[in-house]
Order: sequence, then structure tokens, then C-alpha cells
Amino acid sequence: MNLQIRVAGGLVYRFIDGEPQILLIEDRFSHITLPKGHVEADELLEETALREIEEETGIIGRIVSPIGKVSYTFTHEDETVRKDAYYYLVEAITDEILPQFTEIKGVRFVSAEEAERIMKEQGYENNFAIFTTGLDMVRQEALSGTLLASMIDSTLLAPTASPTEVIRLCREARTYQFASVCINPIFVRLAAEHLGGSPVKVCTVIGFPLGATKTEVKVAEALRALAEGAEELDMVIPLGYLKANDVLRVEADIRAVVEVAAERAQVKVILETALLTDDEIRAGVLCAIRAGAQFVKTSTGFAKQGATVEAVCLLREIVGDQLGVKASGGIRTRFDADAMIAAGATRIGTSAGAKLVISNLAPAWSV
Repeated sequence: MNLQIRVAGGLVYRFIDGEPQILLIEDRFSHITLPKGHVEADELLEETALREIEEETGIIGRIVSPIGKVSYTFTHEDETVRKDAYYYLVEAITDEILPQFTEIKGVRFVSAEEAERIMKEQGYENNFAIFTTGLDMVRQEALSGTLLASMIDSTLLAPTASPTEVIRLCREARTYQFASVCINPIFVRLAAEHLGGSPVKVCTVIGFPLGATKTEVKVAEALRALAEGAEELDMVIPLGYLKANDVLRVEADIRAVVEVAAERAQVKVILETALLTDDEIRAGVLCAIRAGAQFVKTSTGFAKQGATVEAVCLLREIVGDQLGVKASGGIRTRFDADAMIAAGATRIGTSAGAKLVISNLAPAWSV
């Protein structure tokens, strides 16, 4: 009978004075290796990697990108065992090392050059290719994924979204430490429960997706969301009033939500730029500024078109440094995200958060 085992772990790095350091462990067989352990039932691979790293070394980290998979077979008690080991690039977010000496002999951070030498001399041969790929990712573009992760609102606003899907979204967001998860109001309490103790914020939508509900309804929706744990509110403006140039009503609508959010939550104002002229966009942005919102946002993702570089450029031109700019709708690749950031976006709304931050060096199984 053949057995199959899945394990997950990672190459953990940090920067000291601008230079990368790599976390290495000495296992009970006196080999130098990377931390890893068995995947538990219903556990995401990313969750396993972070849990095993913390249990073996005391280091708490965040997933930056997958590195690769190593598969091999061995015989145990007359049975053939296949082991699949999944490795991730992990940024250390704590510094204190607390080794679990029942499992390992030692652990330490060393320079990248020393880590490469030690792994070549004392490491497992089947781990070296994974190690060097991870080291290349540290030295190259994968690090930009760390910054990008902190700008992502990982989004699930489909009308058919289920509680199980929302929980998975939250678990994934915790491992990558995205800025927030953006979910429908019925799931705010659920998301808050699963994100508690993490830096990932709970974001929900108000007056979504048309913006055509009465202001008092938006206020009630916002108050309920805040009570259940929302920390960011993405509200849709009354587009009909903006089209009619009734900017006083638009501004009052935004201000009413901003006032109930007060210091409890940031408010992002969704303009639905694809349905507006440049002059209408400018008028809507000025309403958001005067009303005290913290962000302007391109789109709901439900209109004929989502974010465009041109719309983001225009929003940034109007707000200057006064407000953040969130690009959302149709952003599904790293190229899309980088283009929006170059145009002036400071937050990215996407349903493909993990795919965006994964390095180009990452393996196919990761996406």
C-alpha cells in the first residue's frame, strides 16, 4: 500500500541594515534545512507553513510567495511513501527566536551568502534548488509583492458568495497580510471573527452596487456594519444626483456616512468612473473631499468597465495628496496592479489577491 504525505514550510528572511538574512535550522540529524511540517486536516498550505515556522523557531511571518514543491519517495515499514513538500517565501515580522529543541537542534539568522554556503555544505541535496530559487526571489522582484500585499483589499462581493468562501478569503488574507478583506454586509461579523488578532481589516460596502438607496438607509447600513466589526466602508454615491449636477445632495450623502464612521472607520467613495464624464468625476471627487472621506474609488466591479489607468490618473490629479485612491474592477494580474499603482493608486481592490503578489518565479501549483 502506498502512502502520501503533504508537508509545508518556508524560507524565512528579514533585512538588517538593508542586507538580507536567512533563517536556517539544524535538524535532529545535524543537517541544515528549512522549517516545515505536516499539513493538518482542512489547513491551507500557507497556514501550515506559517504554523510550522512559528512552532519550530518562534518566528511569526507573512507569506510573500510560493517558491516551489519537492516530491520524493521512501520506504517505511515495507510501505512506499510519497512526500510532497511545499515551500513558501516568508517575511519575518518578529525577531525573537524561540527554538523548539524537542524537534530541532538549533536555529539562527545568517547572511544570504553564508546561508547559501551552509546549505550547499550541510543541507539536503533535494532542498538546494528550492533554497536557491527562494534566495533569488529575496534578491529580486518578489520583495515588491510584500509592499503590494499591504495595498490589497482582497474582495469577494459576488451575490452567490458563501460563508465557506468568506472564511477561506479571510484565512488567505491573514497569511499574506493584505490590507483588508472586502465582503458583503451580511458577512461582516463572520469576517471580524476570523480576522481577529490580525492586522487585516474588515471592509464592507454601503449602498452597493447602485448607490441609489436613501441616505438614511446608507447610514443605518453603516452603523450596523460598524457594530459588527467593519473598519472600512466603501460607499457608492447617488450617481443620478451627480449626473444631474446636484452636488449638494451627493456631498450630503457622503458626509452622512463619514460622520457615523467618525474615527471608527475609513470611508472610500465609489464613483463608478466608467459611467461618468471627466467633469462629473471631478465634481464627485470634490464632493468626497469636502465631505471628509479618506479615499476615492474607481468602480464597484459591476458596471460595464472597471478601473483604468486613465481614471486613476485623473483621480490622483484631482485629490493630490489629500486622499487615497483605490483602483478596483478587473484587476487580475500583477501587470494590472503595477500599472494602477504607477498611475497613483494607493489601494487595489481585487478578487485575485494571492495571484497578484506571487512572484514570477513561483511555480504553477501556486495559482
